[in-house]
Amino acid sequence: MTAPDSELYAWLAEASLRGTPLRNVMEGFCAQINAAGLDLARALIATAALDPSIRAQSLIWEPETGSQMESFPHGESSIAWREGPLVVMIRSGTGMMRRRLGQPLAIDDYALFAELKEQGFTDWIAYAHWFHWEVEHIEGGGMGMVSSWATRDPAGFSDGQLDFLRPRVGALAAAVKSLVVVESACNVLSAYVGEDAGHRVMRGAITRGSATDVRAVLLFADLRGFTRFSAEQPIDVTLDTLNRSFDCVGEAIAAQGGQILKFMGDGVLAIFLLGQETPDEMVADRAITAAVEAQRRLGAAELPLSLDIALHVGHVSYGNIGTARRLDFTVIGQAVNEVARMESLCGKLSEPILISGALADMALTNKKRLRPLGSQALRGLDGKMPLYGL
Repeated sequence: MTAPDSELYAWLAEASLRGTPLRNVMEGFCAQINAAGLDLARALIATAALDPSIRAQSLIWEPETGSQMESFPHGESSIAWREGPLVVMIRSGTGMMRRRLGQPLAIDDYALFAELKEQGFTDWIAYAHWFHWEVEHIEGGGMGMVSSWATRDPAGFSDGQLDFLRPRVGALAAAVKSLVVVESACNVLSAYVGEDAGHRVMRGAITRGSATDVRAVLLFADLRGFTRFSAEQPIDVTLDTLNRSFDCVGEAIAAQGGQILKFMGDGVLAIFLLGQETPDEMVADRAITAAVEAQRRLGAAELPLSLDIALHVGHVSYGNIGTARRLDFTVIGQAVNEVARMESLCGKLSEPILISGALADMALTNKKRLRPLGSQALRGLDGKMPLYGL
């Protein structure tokens, strides 16, 4: 163990400040620990996730194969995890656990230890580090990092090696916390305001009035008959129907490169930004395809409510509105008002999808699918707008 302490700690600090990917941090850390005189043959770190899609993530490192990352969805966990020692440490608040695998194991010991012993491991130690960040849905009630470290050295870990390892794992946990905080902030923002808007906020678009003029295809969708349905059905049925319907819409929009900006009761407002790498005509076609696919998915799911969708294109102001301390990142402008009024005509015209003349002019591959419906008056707005159905 010859590496100066300052080198490893400085490396971890720099990796944390740079936002080095977790995989690279783990591989670099294990390499430096082994260079200092230990003989790590397997290492694992696991952290909870503040993410609407996944509950936790783990990373296993072995010198022969490098590091492998795995994510675990909410409501799912492997038997090995549920019946393993690390989850017991989390539940009990235990800070350390060790098994000398070179010695006989108790018949009722964890299955993990028998597996590791069979693979030639001789010693195993685990640590738990809490981030002092309470999160209700997480096992143990808060964010943290659990880690395990194993060797095949016939002598196992010496006391001196463990005295060397433990504080350095604590420093690793601090670096991991900084990465988890940033990742969680991005995940939460993306979940609530959309991926592009979340990135803009993280880059500093956080003041009221900060907005950008952009051109975009707007998609406004609404569940027809939802008000009556929600009044007649139990709340659990209403929420299930709403969420499953939003799944159909959201998956179709995401598949075509669009982003949901907000949910408004039973309505959805999404945008497809123009002037990016993808040609505008292709974006227009993708938006129309998303609307068609959303309808298809809703039909395949055999949900009780139908969906009305309006598509339009125009300039919008994309940014923050609200109070000095409570903001909403959204789009405002005439095009937003127009697409909302267009959607309200779906029932009157008996059309599940309505497309504005401006968007119809932009479309290429989908143009042949469009059917003119004449110029229609939009409630509360001057003039008429040419609309198309499919």
